[in-house]
Amino acid sequence: MTTIEDPAWRDNPRLNDWLAAGREAFPTWAELTGGGWDFGTDSLARLERVIRERYPDREQADADWNGSFLTAAAWYLGEVHVRNYGALWQCSPEPRPFLGREIHPLVQLPREALDEEEAEELAEAEELCEDDFPLCAPIDLVVAVADPASTYPLTETLEGYAFWEPAVERALELARIRPPQNPGSRPRPDAPGVLDPGRPGQDLARWLAVREEAFPLWARATGREAELDFSESSLEMLEEVLRQRVRTLGLDDKLDVLEASLRHGLTVLPHSHRLFDDPVFDCALWYLGETGCRARGARWLPLRANLDVDPVTVRQLAVARIDRRIGPRLELTAAVQSCLRDRTDPDDGYRPLLHALADLG
Repeated sequence: MTTIEDPAWRDNPRLNDWLAAGREAFPTWAELTGGGWDFGTDSLARLERVIRERYPDREQADADWNGSFLTAAAWYLGEVHVRNYGALWQCSPEPRPFLGREIHPLVQLPREALDEEEAEELAEAEELCEDDFPLCAPIDLVVAVADPASTYPLTETLEGYAFWEPAVERALELARIRPPQNPGSRPRPDAPGVLDPGRPGQDLARWLAVREEAFPLWARATGREAELDFSESSLEMLEEVLRQRVRTLGLDDKLDVLEASLRHGLTVLPHSHRLFDDPVFDCALWYLGETGCRARGARWLPLRANLDVDPVTVRQLAVARIDRRIGPRLELTAAVQSCLRDRTDPDDGYRPLLHALADLG
């Protein structure tokens, strides 16, 4: 049995026949649903409404999963991925044992668009079953969205591309020079669309809520409550609070060790201390991120693959401005580490916490 990495998954009779059926049904489907379908990312919210108007519940959609209406809808959803992000259609050349003769095409970024570092990162994540490489199953999604209780909007199928932006750019370059899988299917002139990572994951959302609830008490404990107003200028005071905390913890001469411990995720180092386990620094990370959000219009980014916030993944905490592309972003622990460096040594990497907001543009 072949896998999705086999070239035969991109060009075989099962896939080509299904793509032809979707393509041929699309003009009638588009007219039936009011026309104006331009394969833009904004059209997915409308696609969702059209499906729910047609099918009042998932059971009725599931009963019609291979009908012309849902075939055209699934084809359209996949083509939004193809034309905006350079994804490719994929399908097993042979029926899968657990699916009978049902066909469930997929769309995924081509792996040849990855550079060496990205390919290694993906392979390591796959070994742990934690990869977040974008993958969309259009038929399953258009059926599932018919459920009135569905909490996974079709627009969320695009969020995974945000963390693979360089690969998206390369995939689009490849798509512009090779023959399309679907006649007439070419990247849109404005592709890729807005690369939005979506809402913070559930665990990160809880982390944010707990810090926000704790903030008043934390602010009073610093003795500088009135100055902690989420203004950019307040970050100068926050830096002083953190430096004082370092002195209180007796870590003045151990910042190099701290940085190494955090960077490499080491649990035990002589004389080391996990700085961000400390409640002062833990809440300071939230305050820095919230200041970026409130003062610069940034948003919290979910952790890759929606991982939980823990002593290792806390280093991934970041906020970013979401415009045509994701970013620029501010990595919070890196900014805090830099502001604690030796201010008198130009080679020590010191950067004021206030200047970190410049990363947000």
